[in-house]
Amino acid sequence: MGRNGPDAAAQTWDVVVDSRSVCAKRGGALIGPNPTGRGKPGTKYHSVVSTDGVPLAALPSAANVHDTKLFPDLLRLAMVVCASIARLYADAGYVSADNRWLCLREGIQPSKIGQPHGSSLGQVRCIVEHANARLLANKRLCRRHDRLGAIVDALLTAACIFVIATRLVQF
Repeated sequence: MGRNGPDAAAQTWDVVVDSRSVCAKRGGALIGPNPTGRGKPGTKYHSVVSTDGVPLAALPSAANVHDTKLFPDLLRLAMVVCASIARLYADAGYVSADNRWLCLREGIQPSKIGQPHGSSLGQVRCIVEHANARLLANKRLCRRHDRLGAIVDALLTAACIFVIATRLVQF
């Protein structure tokens, strides 16, 4: 059969992981002091995006939760969507010995720490920055007003769906 037939090999994807903090003025679940925002209350959105800009998964957390804590859940969600992940790009906040071992166990080549300046990691990470900006175009996510964590999680998932739907309409 052809390329799309049952004999076709699974497509491997390269993915990028990053997070973005937002202000949360009203309190509620998934809120903590933002270490980058002078201790003001906030929420952090962690997202996994393919290198062509499609959001694969997103999770909310309190702003003071370290990125390495949510990495296993993000990777699990991304692996549900992707048939196979070839390479994972992440900044130093997501890198730990446990997370590197998890990537290697799943056959994923993790990004390397200490790459020299100009190694093009910034060109790859700008993809997830643009995807995060599209997710936060939803005003209820950009300035968090909802108190329930389940509502924030649902809004974040809906924003991912809207970004994907917008990409499909362009084709």
